[in-house]
Amino acid sequence: MKVNRNFIFNIISIAIMIYGISMVPSLVMAYRYNENELSSSMFIIVISCITAGVLGYKYLSSRLTDVQTRIYYITTIITWVLLILLSTIPYLTCGRGYSFIDCLFESTASWTTTGACAIANSDLPLGLKLWRASCNWMGGIGIILLTLAFLPRMQFIGQRLASTEIRGPNFLMSTITFRKAYRRILMLYSASTLLQYVLLRFAGMTRFMSLLTALSNTSTSGLQHLNGGIIVALSAKIKIIITVFAFLSSLNVGFFIAALAGKGRRLIKNSELNLYTVELVLVTLLITVSTTITNGGGKVLSTLGNTLMQVISFISTAGYIVAPCNEWNSFSISLVTIVVFIGACAISTGGGIKMSRAVYAIKTLSHNVYSLVHPHSIKTIYYNDEPARSEDITETKLYISLFLLIYICGSMLLALDGYDVYSALNYSQAMLTNLGTPILAQSGAVVSSTNGFAKVVMSFLMICGRLEIYPVLMLFSVNLWTRKKK
Repeated sequence: MKVNRNFIFNIISIAIMIYGISMVPSLVMAYRYNENELSSSMFIIVISCITAGVLGYKYLSSRLTDVQTRIYYITTIITWVLLILLSTIPYLTCGRGYSFIDCLFESTASWTTTGACAIANSDLPLGLKLWRASCNWMGGIGIILLTLAFLPRMQFIGQRLASTEIRGPNFLMSTITFRKAYRRILMLYSASTLLQYVLLRFAGMTRFMSLLTALSNTSTSGLQHLNGGIIVALSAKIKIIITVFAFLSSLNVGFFIAALAGKGRRLIKNSELNLYTVELVLVTLLITVSTTITNGGGKVLSTLGNTLMQVISFISTAGYIVAPCNEWNSFSISLVTIVVFIGACAISTGGGIKMSRAVYAIKTLSHNVYSLVHPHSIKTIYYNDEPARSEDITETKLYISLFLLIYICGSMLLALDGYDVYSALNYSQAMLTNLGTPILAQSGAVVSSTNGFAKVVMSFLMICGRLEIYPVLMLFSVNLWTRKKK
């Protein structure tokens, strides 16, 4: 029992230390612009978190071979909840009089990379704007994965711990060690952020806005700092840069690792990448044709470009508004709603059910239909030219069922709080998929007027979407918190 407890506190200590270090740039920003109350509270938080983290790391070591599986889930959910609660403190103590519920919602949205907010961006101090973007960035890659970078001795159990936080199944790293894999992930994630910042500066965006955009867009967290996420009026160069990096962030990081390892040719036959590409192209073309016909013609190429950028925003669950999608017809709205449910690829910063699970679902459905027609035949389901494991198929069915169940329950709870049916369904989907912006919302996902109960429900949905449901549901499992009797 002591080993498990020490393991949990050891991970939490490192996470808190990273939390404190990551707040330093925001502290400097707040001090530079004379945001005295905010800088004072941030200074106390930084010192306290770094001190507690160092002491915990030094004195709470444990034998890493004796950790039980349930401890991984406990560690992940406690770490995330603790950091979300800690992140409410800067909002509460900045002197602007924000309510606790609003601060909690803002903190949850930033860590879960959901493009939603309860506090208007224009009302936030500069230090908090940078802090929110920093939380976006850390939440996108995952605090557990960042923690493992400081714990090299965890290379043998790190993958099992990280799998409780990673978005989606099929961590494509069979050819290299997990330690090398997550180091490459950190390198790619950081390089993508830096490159996006440089390109945005060359495109004419200010230094501060370029930084906020690079941190938020790399993690597909929406662009609330840019006119509430509505970037229709930005220059074509900036919109293209944002769209390209949102798309890259929605891809399975395993694709890039394979390319770096000189095995990019294998991606040609990758089921997830192929279906993702087909979905993007097909949805874009269908919406373009439908919109053009509805509007009686017009500039087809311009419509195609705008539609492509908007579909990428939705499919990556970044959630910013880059095109006048409020003019889309019912067919286009229905189509993009399905796209948002599916979401991005596995092991990416995007949300949703994930494309890899969609591949499994389609192949399983095809197999079941074939079995009904040919009941005595034996046919194997293949994934990337390899026989699919039965546990992966079962997990896919269970996850999709849980996802839809939580979506329906979330919609019902929001409806009980006064939302009409359409809004309840839209907001439940937006929060659970971490999209943030409901379909066709032209003012961004600003929920400042929403009741406290609805904000708590939305916060729960955001955490479920970010942590892939299982760690959150296990909070309510008695078996998770009780020791197994011999």
